[in-house]
Amino acid sequence: SKMGRQNLIKRVKELRENVLPLAALYSIEEHARSLLILFADGGLPSNVGDGYNLRVILRRALSFIDQYEWNIDMKEVMGWHARSLRPIFPEFLENIDDVHRILEHETDKYGATKQKSHHLISGLIQQNKKIDDKMLLTLYDSQGISPELIREEALKLDKKINIPDNFYSRVSGLHAKKDDKFQTEKRDKIDFGHLPATQALYYDDYKKTEFTATVLKQKNKFVVLDKTYFYPTSGGQLHDTGTINGQKIAEVFKQGNLIVHVLGNDHTFSARQNVECRIDKERRLQLAQHHTSAHILNAAARNVLGNHVNQASAHKDIDKGRLDITHYKSLTDEEIRSIEEEANLIVKRNIDMKKRFVERGKAEKEFGVGIYQGGVVPGKELRIVEIPGVDVEACGGTHLNNTSEAGEIKIIKTSKISDSIVRIEYVSGKAAQQAGKHDQKIIDEIAQLLKVEKGMVPARAEEIFEVWKQIVKKKRDVPIAFTSKEKEQLSDEDLLRRTAMVLKTQPEHVFKTLQRFLDELQQTKKR
Repeated sequence: SKMGRQNLIKRVKELRENVLPLAALYSIEEHARSLLILFADGGLPSNVGDGYNLRVILRRALSFIDQYEWNIDMKEVMGWHARSLRPIFPEFLENIDDVHRILEHETDKYGATKQKSHHLISGLIQQNKKIDDKMLLTLYDSQGISPELIREEALKLDKKINIPDNFYSRVSGLHAKKDDKFQTEKRDKIDFGHLPATQALYYDDYKKTEFTATVLKQKNKFVVLDKTYFYPTSGGQLHDTGTINGQKIAEVFKQGNLIVHVLGNDHTFSARQNVECRIDKERRLQLAQHHTSAHILNAAARNVLGNHVNQASAHKDIDKGRLDITHYKSLTDEEIRSIEEEANLIVKRNIDMKKRFVERGKAEKEFGVGIYQGGVVPGKELRIVEIPGVDVEACGGTHLNNTSEAGEIKIIKTSKISDSIVRIEYVSGKAAQQAGKHDQKIIDEIAQLLKVEKGMVPARAEEIFEVWKQIVKKKRDVPIAFTSKEKEQLSDEDLLRRTAMVLKTQPEHVFKTLQRFLDELQQTKKR
């Protein structure tokens, strides 16, 4: 009957009004616990991969709080869970400050994204723009605005948006295509026949650069020895160079269980010929310094930024090293300085490093899965590189014997390359000395350009920047006058870094940026 249907509709409405808020409350509580566990274990929200799941459940919890206008603090809820779980998982409460910092940053980001989405969607709807699958992909990929948020904002404006079921698989495909450009071209496999595995000796001592070996096989420029101290490109570290019987070795790489040496020119060795091998000592030292410095910086960054920091990837060349760490926001100038200082304190502590092979199960039991920095290492036995009291990693690279051998470590550049990855570019050893001379040269040239003492460069640069913004950008008629005499007692490196921060650019672009500002101001004055 009609009365019966009306009663049923009324009961369903009452049920929804009473049950849905309870379901939302339970969701917030469950999401808070999941996020506590994952954040404390180093997980970070992102727009791609597993990190996207963290972002979704956090934003779902926050949207429930907004929807029902509840006075609920997610940090407080996470604290309840941490205290409740303390008897079995004490690390949750130990890491609660790091968890709260990640939560605060992601919550601020959610608010900013909602605001941006509202303005953007309002503008698109007013312009009668079609918000199709392609636009949803573009908005998500370029600005991080999720389709769910777009749909929510569109509904407020009485506009319905359909999200395709395969949206996120299409996002993954989009990123896979982008990443293809950066894949290294694979080398064709060389047929050496049946040879025994090359005995890799470079694990023992990075200072060993001269040895005798036997040629097992040669195919054109590719030579396989019975044993070698030459390090092949692997683990983000470039190969050694040197000579075999005076013949230059241009490259070294792995092919299965063989280590292949690539001759720089045409030369033929006899089968079973004994040869004298020499490795370029300077290159070997620099690569070992940059590799060990990556471990030191990783530990230093964790000490400064929090326990969520892990190595995502790394690359070690002779001119500089690159370390990608898991972190949720760009590094401030103070954080960069603190990481660098912490790293150099580790260097100055003269810590003897331990390098040994350990059975996988025993290594994991003794050190935990944190040894897998940058990914899980294959093999029944793991080479463990330990800086006692500082860092322990499973790593096959060439490393120093003592932290003091790294010399000074300098961070030359940092950048946020994704929602959860920060890149640190650094130098150590001789490369750091050369970088220091380079910084001195640049700051001298800038001081000469600005006609001030070196210590006055940051303040004068800031003054020029402000005048340029007023005259060139905002078209205001203000005097072109520079009077600041503020002087800072900093090293050349810190003066350059401080000036780069003022101008919101990278150190290598400071001179050209200031030159452009002055040229444009001069042109304005002539008009």
